[in-house]
Amino acid sequence: MGTSKGYGGPASGLVPSWVDDVGPPVVPAQPANDPLNVSPEPTAQPSSNPRHDRPPIDNSGTSALSGARGNFTRFARTGSQSSLGRALSTYVRKGTGGASRAARRMGASRVAAGRLLGVIRDVQQLGAAEVLRQLNLAGLAGQPASNVFLAMLEFVCPAGGAIDEAVARQAMLENIGELAATSDGSFEDMTSEQMNDFFLDFVGQSIEGMVMADLGGRGITLPDDVAAVERMQRQLHSFITGSTRGRLSDRLEGLPRLTDQEVNQVVSRIYEAAFELIAAAGESAE
Repeated sequence: MGTSKGYGGPASGLVPSWVDDVGPPVVPAQPANDPLNVSPEPTAQPSSNPRHDRPPIDNSGTSALSGARGNFTRFARTGSQSSLGRALSTYVRKGTGGASRAARRMGASRVAAGRLLGVIRDVQQLGAAEVLRQLNLAGLAGQPASNVFLAMLEFVCPAGGAIDEAVARQAMLENIGELAATSDGSFEDMTSEQMNDFFLDFVGQSIEGMVMADLGGRGITLPDDVAAVERMQRQLHSFITGSTRGRLSDRLEGLPRLTDQEVNQVVSRIYEAAFELIAAAGESAE
């Protein structure tokens, strides 16, 4: 994972040949002084077949989603911020069994986030031009950053049949779309801060997608008005982004010095911290 390992050329003109060599995220022990006080996870062990190294979804504790769905239905009908807060806090605390279990359920998204953050780390280490060369994407030099990230899609988020794989891929596509619609300068001109923001936006988009898959697709009543549904989605997006992004950016400090294993540790911690922050914000909104 990461360009500093050597890409070796793409298999199809866009997809690096070593995509299948990417292992699962290494789950770290949580520092004792972490203000969020999130708990450690067991270390994942690689399988003999690297293509199937993605950690399985941890569904333990998810049988109690009915309370979260009830509040989410009320939010969908009324737009109530307090109902949304109760839905999200209940989803994390009871529905998934806590922030640690909620993060472990993001298996495909955490792997994708590790790949994405590895590329960003390598850009900060080696420079954008060298990363594009090693990715065999030098022909995209000077093109909008959204084009470059789209060319990396199959590496970062390979297509798959599982729900969490679809969530990760859709999150990346939505993130690229937002980049194209806002400040889409060239990949080489992106600052470290802009790339870090792109990564944190992917984390938020993937969590939003999993929440919708868990709560929005199983028996809740959505408004008939398309505009009302769009408002609901914007409100959910704003809530998740607002509760997480400003509190997580400092966890990317020192990124250029991190090893692949340390990058994956950061990713795991960020997802767990994000769910803890969402739950706390939900409780404050009740």
